[in-house]
Order: sequence, then structure tokens, then C-alpha cells
Amino acid sequence: MTQHKAKTSGAETAERNSALDKLVLATVNAPYKRDISVSILKECLTKGEPGDWPVHLASFFTDVSPNLVFGFAALHGVSKSELAQAYLAMKTKTGEFNPDLEAELVPLATVA
Repeated sequence: MTQHKAKTSGAETAERNSALDKLVLATVNAPYKRDISVSILKECLTKGEPGDWPVHLASFFTDVSPNLVFGFAALHGVSKSELAQAYLAMKTKTGEFNPDLEAELVPLATVA
């Protein structure tokens, strides 16, 4: 018996990635007049600093499902350690928190 693995074409992968980005941005930007872009969100996450976007970062960490948070980070080359640092910075600045993410992120932030 031969097993066949389904191959994903580059176009399918790009479409899936684009859909993830759109879903994340739709959730993060919905309550606000000003929209954050993928590149700015990635920059805030990698620098570990919300900058001018604290409410958007708070929405990212509290309104977006943990699977999408980790998926977005992985897709854009944001390490879990960077994600943890950004989460703690957001929590300190805004007081917002997500207990579902903390269990996995906080231990990483204390090591980094």
C-alpha cells in the first residue's frame, strides 16, 4: 500500500497565510478608527514594545485566539520568546491580560 501526502502548492500556502493575516487584522482593528498593518504588528512583537499601538497589541493578545496568535507569530518569524516579551510589555502598559496565553508565554519571557 502506498501512502500519498497531499502537497500544498505555494499559491495555497500564500492564500492560507493571507487569510490568517486578514482574520487577525480584522479582529485587532475592528474596535478602532486607526488600523495597524501586518508589518507594524510584527515590528511591535519583535521589539517587545507596543509603541503607539498599545490598544491594538492588547486586542491581539486578548481578542485573537491563542492558536491564531501563535500562528501569526510563526508565519512572520516572531519567536515565542519575543512574543512573550511583547505580551508582558502590553500587560504592563495596559493592564490587559489573557490567562490562556500566560501559561505558555510567561515562563518564556522570564528566561529571555
